Amino acid sequence: MRSGKVFKNLREERGVSQRKLTEGICARSTLATFENEGSHLSVELCSKLLDRLNIHIDTYFSLISEDPNSKTAEFSAFKKSVSAEDIEELQQKKQDYFTLYTSTRDFYWFNLYPHTERVISQLTDSFTYEKFNQAHKRDITTIKKYLNKVKNWGHFEFAVFSNSIWYFDLDFIRLIKKRLEKNDKTSVEEKKELYGSFLLNMSSYCLEYGHFELIEQLKEDLFELSSYENIYWKTMASFQLALAGELSDLPSASKEETLSHIRIYEQMDEEDHYQNMINYRKRLVEKHKKSRTSPP
Repeated sequence: MRSGKVFKNLREERGVSQRKLTEGICARSTLATFENEGSHLSVELCSKLLDRLNIHIDTYFSLISEDPNSKTAEFSAFKKSVSAEDIEELQQKKQDYFTLYTSTRDFYWFNLYPHTERVISQLTDSFTYEKFNQAHKRDITTIKKYLNKVKNWGHFEFAVFSNSIWYFDLDFIRLIKKRLEKNDKTSVEEKKELYGSFLLNMSSYCLEYGHFELIEQLKEDLFELSSYENIYWKTMASFQLALAGELSDLPSASKEETLSHIRIYEQMDEEDHYQNMINYRKRLVEKHKKSRTSPP
């Protein structure tokens, strides 16, 4: 990866402006030109700026020389281990990810660390998100701090949020939504796509934790953003709203109504996806039915 881009990513991850970082060290324009790949920094100047970011210069140079394809390859290997339910391999990967994070401070590896732990718990324990969240408060706080520090989210930040949304409280998610609504609900197609995916994830979160009253507004937001290219947003938003009616025990709600919104996947020979959605509905119905009948 190019040196200026790596430096910019590290600075923005920590929420530090160019002006604040360069104050008393060099002109802001010097850093701006470097980050835009228009010049180089001396090792001495680079070291001073990295010290202010609390990043060791060896870590910075290791990130420059890192092959981005290695992360893609590792994530593919991780997914294979998950599919194979290889607990021993996943345990080793969890340790490797934490070691990589502590040595490089690259948040990519920390993102995978609790994600791997969650998969292991799901394969070995009577898993609930509530129990997992209670046991991993420190890791969840680290993720929240990272997401709060990065002012302008890209694909990576949205991916981190998607992997981690189940760990957060509703107040934090609403705060994120308010911020993203201001920055990412735009006419720029890429930003709109990322924001729409966020809304779908938030709606899934609300179904999981019983915040059914929020689903209708999220559906309206998704319908407003939808276009021909992402028409599936309307399909999923309609399915989620119908399912919210079932889960909140509305008299007018029915299984048939909920499933009618996703039968298009069956008609399009997307049988696996259709079956996954049926199983998803069944799990949530059973979960919320159990919670209503459990003693206080």
